[in-house]
Amino acid sequence: MSLFRKPKKSIQRRVFSEQNDDEDEMESKASEAPKASKEETKKKEKSKKDQKKQSLLSFETEEEGEEVFQVKKSSHSKKMMRMYEKERKKKEAKDLKIKDEENKIKNKCAVDVSMDNDLVIVVNHKIPSPPPAPILSGRDALCAGKDDMSSDDEDVDVNHRFSKPDNFKRVLESGAIPDAAMIHAARKKRQRARELGDFVPIEDEEPEDKGRHIREDENDGSDEERIDMGANPVKRDQERRREQFYEAQDSDQEVNEWEDQQIRKGVTGAIINHELAYNEYNNLLQTQTQYQQNVYATKIDPGVPRTPEAILAKLKEEFEITENRKIQHERQLRQVQDDLIDVAEELTTLKIGAPKAAEKFRFYQELRGYITDLVECLDEKVAVITLLEQKAIELMAKKSDRLMERRRQDVRDQADEVTNLSKRSLGQRAPEDEEKMRRAVEREGRRTRRRRARESTGEPRHVEGMSSDDEIPQQESLYFDNEREQINVEVNAVFEDVVDDYSSIASILIKFEQWRLTDMSVYTEAYATLCLPKVVSPLVRLNLIFWDPLTDTKDLEKMDWYRTLALYGLHDDETENSLSKDPDLNLLPTLIEKIIIPKITVMIEKCWDPLSSSETLRLVGVVGRYIRKYPTLGPDSKALHNLFNAVLNKIKTSLEHDVFIPIMPRLAETKNPFFQRQFASGLKLLRNITSWQGILNDNTLKELAINALLNKYLISGIKVSNLIDATAKIQLVNLILPRVWLQGNQTHLQMFINCAMQLAQQLDKDNPLHLESIELINNIIKQ
Repeated sequence: MSLFRKPKKSIQRRVFSEQNDDEDEMESKASEAPKASKEETKKKEKSKKDQKKQSLLSFETEEEGEEVFQVKKSSHSKKMMRMYEKERKKKEAKDLKIKDEENKIKNKCAVDVSMDNDLVIVVNHKIPSPPPAPILSGRDALCAGKDDMSSDDEDVDVNHRFSKPDNFKRVLESGAIPDAAMIHAARKKRQRARELGDFVPIEDEEPEDKGRHIREDENDGSDEERIDMGANPVKRDQERRREQFYEAQDSDQEVNEWEDQQIRKGVTGAIINHELAYNEYNNLLQTQTQYQQNVYATKIDPGVPRTPEAILAKLKEEFEITENRKIQHERQLRQVQDDLIDVAEELTTLKIGAPKAAEKFRFYQELRGYITDLVECLDEKVAVITLLEQKAIELMAKKSDRLMERRRQDVRDQADEVTNLSKRSLGQRAPEDEEKMRRAVEREGRRTRRRRARESTGEPRHVEGMSSDDEIPQQESLYFDNEREQINVEVNAVFEDVVDDYSSIASILIKFEQWRLTDMSVYTEAYATLCLPKVVSPLVRLNLIFWDPLTDTKDLEKMDWYRTLALYGLHDDETENSLSKDPDLNLLPTLIEKIIIPKITVMIEKCWDPLSSSETLRLVGVVGRYIRKYPTLGPDSKALHNLFNAVLNKIKTSLEHDVFIPIMPRLAETKNPFFQRQFASGLKLLRNITSWQGILNDNTLKELAINALLNKYLISGIKVSNLIDATAKIQLVNLILPRVWLQGNQTHLQMFINCAMQLAQQLDKDNPLHLESIELINNIIKQ
């Protein structure tokens, strides 16, 4: 290896190859050959001189002779090598002695170990260390390293273009001591690694002996060693050789320290191996002693029977245990045999019932698909049905509000007429209102038509103010009829795009009836009884869009859907006992509670007129019949509570806006028609309120009928009337009040009783016109 480089003229870098290595190796061998001829040497020197002369004129590549810088080993190094050889020989002798002792121990323990098959002892033998590797010089180490350039490192990362064998590491692994040149090269490599950071640069290629040199700035990345074309190359080479000489001397000290460390490791390892072998020998002896003690202790175990009687008892005990185990095993065997028989029978039964199970499976698959499609269909239609219900309710509410508002306006107009009449009597006249005159004409025309209708039917004498003014003008009637017809068209179009299986209550009930007959237990476990009312409720609501319990004379029980639901699950052989166990027994009561009662509640809030006797009587009849007939409408029914609250609220609203009795003695004495009509309207409202007796709470009804109406309005009107008329009014009130309220404690009727007693005192017994009134009032007081 040449440590001196001449300045390179060419910038081009040549790639290192095996061929160049071979040429360098051949040249190095040729330079070291002792038998080279003088003629060849002279020719080489002459060619070198010619090349030097030519190099001064051109930049071509030149070849130079190889100069080898060798470092002689110091005396200290030789002493360390001799000490190392002595230690190695001593170590080999000790290893042989330890090996002989281990073989003896192994042979000795072979007999003892055979006594116990469970005890296995393995003694590891120390493998003697290989002989030390030879120490190579710098050029020999490099030559030895060049042969391994494509071995292990290429296997680690073949594709890495920067990978190159680490010769210094290979020399250390082989056991050889590197020389100063290799140490210097390793130091330069570490320096480059520190300068480049974590990046591992391409290692320097060996310079060629043919004169091809590498630029110094490419080798170690240092800017200080760039080629200076003006400098003297001879002086520069001398300075470089001097620096390398000093560095080689420094590395000699590092080599000495490394040799000392290696020697210490070898000596310490031999001592440690000897101690380990001695410890293993002691552990083996302790294990053998412990085993012998255990064997001796087992031989003298006090639990082992020593007498024939004890041995016999022990055998009997073992025999009994064995017999018990046998009996237990036989019992288990019989159980397994019985289980096998049962399994075989069950298998036979399942094979026989397989067709039926397959048919049931197909039925449930079809039923599942049908119910899924039905639910999806109804989900889409429920919103449409709800919208149509709202339209129908709003139309009926509009009609009812129109009638109630017209009646209240008539009362206000008549009250103004009475007031103006009193003013005209004093000489004050008010201008006539054309709108009031028009309403008065229409009002009188309706009364005339109602009177003629009663006369044509032959009804008994009628009391003015007791009839309901529910006549609608023809124009408004046509409007309501057209709106109703339009809603009816929309109702018929809801299920136009649906087949009958999903739009008919009867078709849906047929599917559920088949389910009941196929598997009643599964029908009950699947909560079909709870789901069926929800399934049919949209269709029931659609049939009840225009159902009005306030005006319709057709009962709910006579409708087609009601009859279909009433016959669901009913058979010819049905008995009272079996009917009581029917899970669908409450199908209709549930629908009444969930659909009918809420609809009636809405009708009460939007459309019911408490002053209308016909509407009130129909409403009381429907609610009372449902409460008595359907068990779901009990005290715990939330829907029924909502209905009752709606009735009470509507009565309170009517008391505030519909009751008006002018308290004017002169009007009462002259039997003014407006006064009589308003008093009759108050009696009619009292009758409508008391008609809820038995359905609503009595205390609540008494508060509304007696305190809010009778005592506040009617008794005041009775007091301003003449005696005969007052007696007739008391008689009407007495007939209207429920018989239950007139019996027992009558504290709530105390004002009414006092009014009757005052009237009895005012009647004159000597007046023939008062005799009938006195008899009537006495009967009332005696009750």
